[in-house]
Amino acid sequence: MPVLALLPRVFVGCLMLMALGCGPSSTPGAAARAGEANSSPPAAPETFADEGQAPAGGAASAVETKLSDSAVRHTAAKPASRVDPVKRNGPIFEGWPKPELAIIVSGELDGYLEPCGCAGLENMLGGFKRRHTFLKQLADDGWPLVKLDLGGLVKRRGRQAEIKYRYILESLVEMGYDAVALGAHELLLDNVDSIAEALMNLPPEKNPVISANVGVYGLEESIENGMTRPYRVIEAGGKKIGVAAVLGGRQVAALNNRRDIGTTPPAEALAKVAAQLAAQQCDIQVLLVHGDSAEATALARQFPQFQIVAAAGGAEEPPKQPRRIEGSQAILLEPGHKGMYVLVLGVFDDPQQPVRYQRVPLDHRFADSPEMQAKLVAYQRELETLGWNGLGLTGLVHPDGDFAGSPACADCHAKAWEVWQRTKHHHAFETLAELDPPRQFDPECIACHVVGWNPQQYVPYATGYKSLEETPDMTDVGCESCHGPAAAHAKVESGEATVSEEEQEALRAALRMKIVPNEGNKDGQEFENGEVVKNCMQCHDQDNSPGFDFQKYWPSVEHPGKD
Repeated sequence: MPVLALLPRVFVGCLMLMALGCGPSSTPGAAARAGEANSSPPAAPETFADEGQAPAGGAASAVETKLSDSAVRHTAAKPASRVDPVKRNGPIFEGWPKPELAIIVSGELDGYLEPCGCAGLENMLGGFKRRHTFLKQLADDGWPLVKLDLGGLVKRRGRQAEIKYRYILESLVEMGYDAVALGAHELLLDNVDSIAEALMNLPPEKNPVISANVGVYGLEESIENGMTRPYRVIEAGGKKIGVAAVLGGRQVAALNNRRDIGTTPPAEALAKVAAQLAAQQCDIQVLLVHGDSAEATALARQFPQFQIVAAAGGAEEPPKQPRRIEGSQAILLEPGHKGMYVLVLGVFDDPQQPVRYQRVPLDHRFADSPEMQAKLVAYQRELETLGWNGLGLTGLVHPDGDFAGSPACADCHAKAWEVWQRTKHHHAFETLAELDPPRQFDPECIACHVVGWNPQQYVPYATGYKSLEETPDMTDVGCESCHGPAAAHAKVESGEATVSEEEQEALRAALRMKIVPNEGNKDGQEFENGEVVKNCMQCHDQDNSPGFDFQKYWPSVEHPGKD
């Protein structure tokens, strides 16, 4: 029976995965068991942490064992980790034989080339270095792959986001992606020429970017200049896979004022492209919708030729199993955000279970890819070369005044200073400088590791940190990182400036912070009226410090006021 006829049964097949050990609890195992090599002692990388034992949930499959061997080939020496990724996130591909075809779906990277390492990389998911290793493992073991991405490669705007978009596209090409949709945020970048430059500088034969209803400088212009294609037909595993992509209606509406972006309503564009794809007589047809699941569902019903539909805008983590779209024969895939997971849809010559689904958490079971590390080094060097001015970061005026630098506080607050010097805050800048590559020239990193930057907008204040040479007193998470600009207060207390007693007390009061009873960020704790915890979570947010617990952290930094 042809694959096309079997695919409608995928949802039933996915429900059967539980009985085979590949159900909702499966996450990183098959290629994941490879991760055990990463958490083993460096002296014996070929041995796994629980060598000879089956992973939790069942015996290791032949595919799983082969992928483990492949992992060793792609593993760089790493220090032993205290976190076992397989135990934490579960095994993957349990019970899978080798598929005839594996369709990889990712999306909504939101600019996360790598996860923030502040909480320990072993505690975080995602990153191109891990993704590339995972994909190489599958390819090395002979899995025919089709790699698809929903777009949404960046989230912020500005010069850094434009540079990042280029590096992300180049990285996806190097990873061998077959189709990448145009997402909303990249199309909203301030400088459309930067989008065009990134697209036109890709090797034409390898450019994977497709869109049926959006074009840079115009729909026809985008195609004529080789920046995009309306769809792609990919051959892998002896099958033809047709892939189309559209930007959702709400996202198209947000581009109405952009004369440099050509758009068409998604359904109108698909009516034309769907007919063209149907003429290609593909075995499998996939629709990438950079819109929410409701719109993707409606499009799947309107264009029933698509057996696989992927949607953006869902939860951060992908569902544990796909959902069948009622009123159609399609299944819906939602890969989540920030590149923490990729989805794998395996196609098999098995009438009982023609399709299997696996969400793969990109944890540290997957070694760092040297190729993606090289990309990251080049990206960081470009940021360093451009500097703050080259990135358009000229310094804002802080509404509460100027910064003085932490040493200005030491004389009057000697006990607090001694406490601070024993904390990790005192070494925050050093942690960036010692990374490979160093990150102290990256606005998205430096903002939470120095004094005088906005930690959520990644922009400097005029009197904040500029460089190690120019502003050495502004390094690390210092006094003013939490208490606010204190130059005026320091001048008054040192006698440099004279003000009334009322003004002096007002300057002091502006810097005081008081913890309310039961203040914290966990259930049952006082967050709404907590000034201090909210201040901490400007940096200790879900992205950078997912395990942050104010009531546990506070004792390590608690300090008195004036001596």
